[in-house]
Amino acid sequence: MSKESFIDQLAPAAQADMREFGILASVTIAQAILESGWGRSAPGNNLFGIKGRGQQQVTQESIKGKWIQIVDGFRVYDNWRDSVREHSLLLAHNPRYANVLHERDYRCASQELQCAGYATEPQYTDKLIRIIEGSELTCFDQIEEKRGYMMSSDDAYKIINFLSAAWMSTEDVEARVELHHLADELRKASGQQ
Repeated sequence: MSKESFIDQLAPAAQADMREFGILASVTIAQAILESGWGRSAPGNNLFGIKGRGQQQVTQESIKGKWIQIVDGFRVYDNWRDSVREHSLLLAHNPRYANVLHERDYRCASQELQCAGYATEPQYTDKLIRIIEGSELTCFDQIEEKRGYMMSSDDAYKIINFLSAAWMSTEDVEARVELHHLADELRKASGQQ
């Protein structure tokens, strides 16, 4: 499989999860490339080297600057899409990756992954950035929302403050319900939920 084909297969899943969880598609794709060697080394369709029950594999870990070989359990997936989804869920539901979510700069997101302990490889951040830049993966971060526009979280925050003030100033129950609904929709549109 060519590098372009590998990227083309992963991009739709990475973009869908970016919309849902706020993890840059470029970072997700770069991690899959790095962790699986462009899909050539993904036993059990595990593109990200996610550990867990499934199958035992020999792997290398960098411990205190020295590489050691260990045997560990790795998850198994039916397909690559499931692997991408599990990766997104792992990052989205683990508080240590909170700084990765909704980070719009791939360099910062890559650094935050390393800081959160995603990988023991000392050069993990640099490798991700080289892959993203070398394969021009940032183009997958520029997606059109179904509504045609994704509001910035700053703008949404300002509007939500105005809606909150309106909510506080009215006693009309129906108006309060609608104002609350609009604030929730703005949070979704800006990627805050």
